[in-house]
Amino acid sequence: MLKLAIIGVGWAGERQIQAIRELGRKVEVVSLVDNDPVFLAQKAAESGISTTYTDYHDALRDSTIDAVSICLPHQLHHPVALDAARAGKHILCEKPLAMTVDDATAMIDAAEAHGVRLFVAENFAYTSQAGFLRGIVSSGEFIGELIAVSVAWGFQAQNFGYPGRRAWLTQPEQGGTGTWMLHGIHTMAQVRYIFGEVETVYLQEHRAASFQHGEIEGTMTGVLTLRSGVHVTILQTCEIAFPHNLGGYVLHGDRGSLRASSAGYEVFGGTADPPGIQPYPAALLTEYALEIEAFADYVAGDESAPTTGRSERRSLAIVQAGYESMQSGQPINLAARFGDL
Repeated sequence: MLKLAIIGVGWAGERQIQAIRELGRKVEVVSLVDNDPVFLAQKAAESGISTTYTDYHDALRDSTIDAVSICLPHQLHHPVALDAARAGKHILCEKPLAMTVDDATAMIDAAEAHGVRLFVAENFAYTSQAGFLRGIVSSGEFIGELIAVSVAWGFQAQNFGYPGRRAWLTQPEQGGTGTWMLHGIHTMAQVRYIFGEVETVYLQEHRAASFQHGEIEGTMTGVLTLRSGVHVTILQTCEIAFPHNLGGYVLHGDRGSLRASSAGYEVFGGTADPPGIQPYPAALLTEYALEIEAFADYVAGDESAPTTGRSERRSLAIVQAGYESMQSGQPINLAARFGDL
């Protein structure tokens, strides 16, 4: 069993505790860390975990701990991961891996220099939908050769924000961001897992008059060009409601098309296509439990896991390139901008 300390026991930290208990193997939470002692004591009592620290450095000095999970505000991922690597602890980091590609690279380099594993808790790569669509693209079932893709993802939040301890998520002065970093990082990880690597990013920003946060983006739209040459049109938003199955993916191939939403998938164009909305294959575990198991397997030497530090640096590069494209009005070639990722 991998002995894990969770640093930060807000929403993400609590979700990881639940996922680890759902998994029931390979990983055990042995310590909780939070700089709010009253809140920490409450969560420790609720979860039945007796060892707690208010300073994460104390957890890093605990020789019984094999790994740490960083569930902190995004700007803290980089410095805490560097400290964890120097302490010889394996690292599970909530998304995004860092705020910039340069910081992500420093985290990767530190982990490799100190012989520890760096992994990202990115659940979108472990959903039944992602696995199903990856199989469709690989096999050509229903659609044949992939020609074009569109992605529409997000939700409508006119007063975009989060309550309580999570309020920082959309407050730039606290390290928060708009929907492109906060939610687009999920979408980009899933897009890469399903369709392969991205070569070029061209995005623009939009804010409706009703959107109340002038300091952050409300909607990002544009085109990704995959290494395969396929174009993926992107709509990532916190301004639009997607009723029914209007949000999600549309895949067009030379034999048919497929629409995939959170509700299931529909196939169009073939005489033997299944009618109506079809469910995705059932999973024995939630995507949160699957990402925890993938982390444990990666620590044990499995190189096939989809959300390693190196992999999710590529997702972060797409997001950073999206902001830079928005500012410059020009497409960003990832290799030219960031080198070998």
